[in-house]
Amino acid sequence: MLSWIRNWLYALALLGGFIVAAWWFVQQTSSYTRLDTLIHKHPVVIGEIGKVASIKLPLFGYGLDVNDGRIDPDFNVHVTGSKGEATVRAAFVDGAIADAHLITAEGHTIPLVVPR
Repeated sequence: MLSWIRNWLYALALLGGFIVAAWWFVQQTSSYTRLDTLIHKHPVVIGEIGKVASIKLPLFGYGLDVNDGRIDPDFNVHVTGSKGEATVRAAFVDGAIADAHLITAEGHTIPLVVPR
């Protein structure tokens, strides 16, 4: 009777491990590195929130679009700076940032790149 509970607990632990591994993996990609560089160096980001102190990817703050054999990620990261906080959303196509915008704490949306 209790074996099915143990099996479900093992399955849930395995699923949790896969979720955390995927979250860690997307932070190791070149796309995430490009986004990190954009956020740290973009004059709009610096002007709105100051010098960037941290960039955090929430556990489910990413998505993967699979098209024609390629994987295009998109990210929704939380950025903390010396003057405030904001959210940056970015979409990638063929390894390049196709669209990115900053959402301020007040809810204003500011484009960071010109969409393709």
